[in-house]
Amino acid sequence: MRQFGAASADRQTLKAKTGFRRSMPTDVTLCPVSEIPEGGMKSFEIMGFDILVVRHQGRFFCVDAACTYKYAMLTDGRVDAERLAIVCKDCNGAWDLATGQPKDPPAKFPLTAYEIRPEGDDLIVTFTY
Repeated sequence: MRQFGAASADRQTLKAKTGFRRSMPTDVTLCPVSEIPEGGMKSFEIMGFDILVVRHQGRFFCVDAACTYKYAMLTDGRVDAERLAIVCKDCNGAWDLATGQPKDPPAKFPLTAYEIRPEGDDLIVTFTY
């Protein structure tokens, strides 16, 4: 006897218990590593979501690209290298680049932080939707 939807039943149970469906992680090649210079940042659109990539001291960070307070594009803001934070130009709220957690008000809600890594010459982000 074929068992249809065992996974589907699990997703329904998860959704019923938590209100959320299970996330689907997908590795996405963003660009060549060389496209983001040291100290630089760049935004990308993946499946309708805007993300921001920052290169700082040889490490890459990837978070949502929109301020959770004013919805301004964080690529128009600045990187606070001392505190490893992205600062919104409109509200001056700041978020931790490694975790997405708010650091300075009026930022109250976190940004999603994505796993990002160089593989050979490419920059790969594990995007969860």
